[in-house]
Amino acid sequence: MERGDILTIIAGIIIVIAIAIAAKYSGVLPAVRQGSSSVTEVPSLTTQVTTSATETTVAVVQPATTLPATTSPTQIPAPADPVPYRIFYTDKPFSYPVFKLPENMGAFGAGELPWKNPDVVTFAYIEEPRGGLSQVFNVPYGLWRMNISVESRTKPQYARFDVVLCYAKDGRIIDGMEIRFPGSAFRNIQVSNTDMYLIISTQNVDRFRISFETPRTYYNEVAENS
Repeated sequence: MERGDILTIIAGIIIVIAIAIAAKYSGVLPAVRQGSSSVTEVPSLTTQVTTSATETTVAVVQPATTLPATTSPTQIPAPADPVPYRIFYTDKPFSYPVFKLPENMGAFGAGELPWKNPDVVTFAYIEEPRGGLSQVFNVPYGLWRMNISVESRTKPQYARFDVVLCYAKDGRIIDGMEIRFPGSAFRNIQVSNTDMYLIISTQNVDRFRISFETPRTYYNEVAENS
């Protein structure tokens, strides 16, 4: 055998060994397991990257889209309380059947106690610095009250406030209230669905306010049936 043939055989053996070594280390490494815990598969996007020699697949892992948490049902708010209606004085007081206060205002007695249930709705009011006759009004609630507040800063020791509630049809007095000195008082009324008006007199009073209030149960009952 010539020397050239021997070199060719040796070169062939070296090439075979090199190919075997390359084939051994060119495989994909197995996935690593840590302990006994399992990993949840995450959706992935696969992008193909191609070179001139080989085709390699690179896995680009992106976290799964997070869905918004389930929202609770929309809470519909309860009907809002009405904006209190303001009652003004009439410009024709002498057209009313009665336009003067009775002489003995003390006969109506003192103010009444506040209601035990404080949940009330103010549906109207009158606020003025002087006396007069109110516009005619009509109240739909079976029970309501006048919450009267009187202010006097100039001569509080001489302050006096008088009010009577009358039927608009014939001027008959429903109820009344007398307040001496600054302060507040309540008067409960159980007349509804009829025309009424107020006769008010003030002395040394800077301002007064009468809030018309009804228990929420009465307000809700009328609101549901209207």
